[in-house]
Amino acid sequence: MKRPNPGRKPPEEQRTAAENKLRQASEKFYEQMAELEREFHAAVVAAAASPTGVEASENKSLVTRQGIVAITKQADPQGRGLSLHTVQAIVHAAEHQ
Repeated sequence: MKRPNPGRKPPEEQRTAAENKLRQASEKFYEQMAELEREFHAAVVAAAASPTGVEASENKSLVTRQGIVAITKQADPQGRGLSLHTVQAIVHAAEHQ
């Protein structure tokens, strides 16, 4: 296998510009992902919450956990969605904050 010449380096200003652009894009990407995750978790928790004005013994949540799993699988382009365990973990984490 041929090894590249270690003496050849890209021009400093081009490398710095590329690093800065990547850094900015990465920060924006992860900030948006975090915000989307917060919104998504809030929606899952709201769907799993008990309805107001109805006794908990009659109807435990607005959408069943299995229903939440089915909805996320339908919405996922790859068809994976959330597992039941993940839904329960999201709800449990929100209840214990």
